[in-house]
Amino acid sequence: MARRHRLIILETIVFVPLIAVLVSLHQPRLYSASAEVLLSTQNLATQLNGIPDPNIYQSPDRTAQTQALLARVPEVAMRTVQAAGVRLSSDSFLANSSVTPKTNANLLDFTVQDHSRMLATRLAGTYAEQFVRYRQRLDTRALHTARTEVQQRIAKLSSAGDKSSPVYQSLITKDEQLATMEALQGSNASVVRTPSNAAQVQPKPVRNGILGLALGVALGIGLAFLREALDTRLRSADDIAERLGMPLLARLPAPPRGLRKKDRLVMLAEPAKASSEAFRMLRTNLDFVRLDNAAKSIMVTSSVEREGKSTTVANLAIALARGGERVALLDLDLRRPFLSRFFDLDRQPGVTEVAIGRAHLEGALVQVNLGEAGERGGLTRPAAGNGRAAPTSSGGSLHVLAAGVIPPNPGEFVGSDALATILDELQPRFDTILIDAPPALQVGDAIALSRHVDGIIVVVRLNVARRPLLNELHRQLSSSPAAKLGFVLTAAESEEGYGYGRGYYYETPQTQEEVSVP
Repeated sequence: MARRHRLIILETIVFVPLIAVLVSLHQPRLYSASAEVLLSTQNLATQLNGIPDPNIYQSPDRTAQTQALLARVPEVAMRTVQAAGVRLSSDSFLANSSVTPKTNANLLDFTVQDHSRMLATRLAGTYAEQFVRYRQRLDTRALHTARTEVQQRIAKLSSAGDKSSPVYQSLITKDEQLATMEALQGSNASVVRTPSNAAQVQPKPVRNGILGLALGVALGIGLAFLREALDTRLRSADDIAERLGMPLLARLPAPPRGLRKKDRLVMLAEPAKASSEAFRMLRTNLDFVRLDNAAKSIMVTSSVEREGKSTTVANLAIALARGGERVALLDLDLRRPFLSRFFDLDRQPGVTEVAIGRAHLEGALVQVNLGEAGERGGLTRPAAGNGRAAPTSSGGSLHVLAAGVIPPNPGEFVGSDALATILDELQPRFDTILIDAPPALQVGDAIALSRHVDGIIVVVRLNVARRPLLNELHRQLSSSPAAKLGFVLTAAESEEGYGYGRGYYYETPQTQEEVSVP
């Protein structure tokens, strides 16, 4: 996976930190200053009067968190910007500041950020001071109100000349006690550290570059895994073999474009080229596979159309015939017959006419002349009575049975007894019977036809096949009693690593030696 996606991993590793550094270099400078406020959890005023402190059982962390939230009220923010002499709204100031309780300590950290180093320092110190004053006013508000009432009564008695009365003396004592309690109650918060100098927090290109590198590595690997999970394409023959549970028989390159346009077969037009050598390798590997099961009738199918099924089976038939076998090639892809284009059989009766009795099998079988390279292949009639043609120099022959007239229901036709009878008649006459079947996943014809054959070959085009398709194809073929001989990989040049050590061959003596370079 890493080799397939190394480009996307490399791109994220390079570009993410680069973008982080470039963004950092274009950021305006930002400074941060901090001050600390000590919180007292002891209520000295209540202790002085012998009154139990109601907050003695409260969690210190909860107290600190409450005070941090209290410092964020708009009144404290407004008093701060007014005391610092800056033109800021309370919302703007709160957006650029924070109050954080210290862990395991009765301390609040007041932090302010600004584009000016001096202003950040001044605002942080002023913020801490204004919170202390705000806290003092809250803590002493009740005592201050009580003391004001006592002082008013003292003033009335003094104006009435009752300074010597016991009530007057009691009020004087009460006023002194309230003054002491007010002073003690106001010491529950105090600034313990003022900001000395603001530190620059932005831009930091080195730090952001390192963070960008770490993010790039993580993002690249994550994208690679995501792409791998979403990508249903198959990369190699090993992937296909694992999905189908079949061995690889051959890797076939795409036919030359000139041959494809003219519907010509490479085994007839260019028998000495590397593409033809690939079909001879397919023939050899098929011979080895058939040593175990002696499959005589072989169906060639694919998952979907346009995977090179018809081209593969036609060239394989020629390769087998040139190897000395008597080969019959049947076009049973009745939905989209194609073999007649390769062998000029458009006007020939086919398997459907033979099945309904409009033509004889001997008359419908057409022999392909395998002797002249470069031509499409001449057609000769088989010898009457046995359906055999005159053998080639190697002793082999190729007879083609076209599709014929398309029946109204091809699915029923491929499962009919009439077709089974035709296949039975071909058995003693030929060494190998190759059948061009429809794609297995698009119609049910191939599965129905598989009951009449000994073996199955699957053609897979690498840039067409997808994992879900092959999974479904494997599920359907597993129900067929025919032997799964293997698969053929077409357009193999798109396979990862294709070309190394493949295609090494020699041409015929009349032409120059040609070797495929890795």
